[in-house]
Amino acid sequence: MSEIIKSAIVPHNSSQMLTLVNDIDKYPEFLKWCKRGYIDERLDNGYVAGMVVNVSGVQVEFSTRNTVTYDGDLTSMFMTLVSGPFRKMTGEWRFYQYPKFGSKVELQLQYEIKSQLLGRMFTKGFDQIAGHLVNDFVNRAGVVYAES
Repeated sequence: MSEIIKSAIVPHNSSQMLTLVNDIDKYPEFLKWCKRGYIDERLDNGYVAGMVVNVSGVQVEFSTRNTVTYDGDLTSMFMTLVSGPFRKMTGEWRFYQYPKFGSKVELQLQYEIKSQLLGRMFTKGFDQIAGHLVNDFVNRAGVVYAES
């Protein structure tokens, strides 16, 4: 099983960063490997979302149930696998609000691919993508929330 843990401190507040993560339809605009992002179903405390991705020349589709919780200065979004090429996939985005200078964004992701054949090619590419995901959102925040 692969596990990725990445974090960054950003000059944007936690709700701005959560908004970017929740804006799945826009993923193809800044995630080169994402061909399509969509929300299947809205829930009281989150949503079910899907993505079509191209990793190492392999195109796959998967979906997750994303549940958002709020606890003081910490906002979390838990992701659990609904469908896709994974035997197991769980993750959590954490957004820690720092009142004076922005927030800390953290992503923890664990996954295991079902197919050994698909696994070798896809896992290596997905490891690279997941390893850069926090930075991709930090860069996106700089574009979207740039000061005029």
